[in-house]
Amino acid sequence: MTTFSGPRSKTDMTFRTSDSFLRSPAGFPTVPPTAPTPAGAARLPDAVRGARISPEATHHRSLFLSDLHLGAKSARPDLILAFLRQNTADTVYLVGDIVDNWHPLAQNWTQEHHDVLHHLLALPAQGARVIYVPGNHDAFFRQYAGRMYEGIEVRLDAVHRAADGAQYLVVHGDCCDVFSRRAPILSRLGAMIETGVRSLDALQKAVTRRLDWRDWDGIERTISATNAMIRKHDRFEERLSDLARAGGYDGVICGHFHQASLRDIEGVTYANCGDWVGSNTAMVEGADGRLRLIGSPQAPHPSRRFDVAAEEGEHALAI
Repeated sequence: MTTFSGPRSKTDMTFRTSDSFLRSPAGFPTVPPTAPTPAGAARLPDAVRGARISPEATHHRSLFLSDLHLGAKSARPDLILAFLRQNTADTVYLVGDIVDNWHPLAQNWTQEHHDVLHHLLALPAQGARVIYVPGNHDAFFRQYAGRMYEGIEVRLDAVHRAADGAQYLVVHGDCCDVFSRRAPILSRLGAMIETGVRSLDALQKAVTRRLDWRDWDGIERTISATNAMIRKHDRFEERLSDLARAGGYDGVICGHFHQASLRDIEGVTYANCGDWVGSNTAMVEGADGRLRLIGSPQAPHPSRRFDVAAEEGEHALAI
């Protein structure tokens, strides 16, 4: 794996392509027009508008988010934005699949998706360090590794040094996904099937609530059980832990597999942020260097995706 070792110079790190970023071959829809910016005004006025922070927000030393899948039908920009307004950090890691260009973005892209993107773009101007490690669903941006966009550092992978001195390898995780690498077409087909099933689940929940019936989570639990079965036989957690161990790191922080987890694997911390199409979770680091897995309080069942792992005795909420 190629580890980003830093820019050769400040000039090498900087590229300003605001319009092309949102009109790139990745399929981004254009940003809705805004009023002309007055001369001398700060850049990204719409981004600042999208980054309102709650006065009661919880501040963390570091925040790790992955698998937002903005642009996908199953994305939950409402939950993401509410979470971001309630949680701030000195350093924010975007651990891949922030946008999903495996699907036609314009079809599902709404103002809420724009608001999330604007919020993230505004964070550097508000003093946060933002590091973006693209995943397989937003792999288009890997070609910009080693550069900076509006204060956001783009890297293939990163090394995070926690407050307690522990060092974590930060990768999306698809580098250790054997199925994705050996059968990419089947992997895409599986992603499409899961998206369709989640859409069906959202529809049945909407109908259930409209009829004032009791919530049924059978589809959600079936997805969780299927992913847990794949995880048990795929051993990707062990491969990622081995990768961190080989590099001399204390742990690995990743996403990709849509299975939130925080546990020790033979002396190496395995921390998976989860996702925002089902588990609605993120990883945070406190001032003491301790990692915690937290969920969105607005989600109907923010911890339900942990059930299968907990039953196997594999899940710990804090390390």
